[in-house]
Amino acid sequence: ATIKIRGAISLNTTGGDKAQPLYVIDGVFLNEDELSGINPNDIASMTVLKDAAAAAIYGSRGANGVIIINTKQG
Repeated sequence: ATIKIRGAISLNTTGGDKAQPLYVIDGVFLNEDELSGINPNDIASMTVLKDAAAAAIYGSRGANGVIIINTKQG
């Protein structure tokens, strides 16, 4: 599955790059490929930040949106 928070092209993309959100799991930045190692039963909460909220906290890294995942284990 793919997650698109903003349009196809955003600040962090050039040309044909895919606009992927920034994933933060328990304070650690991960890319989309590393999400498959997380058990859905371990997720305690998910928060989606977009626009100014994401940019205020994560700067240009959050230009495509941020998905914050907190696990039960921490």
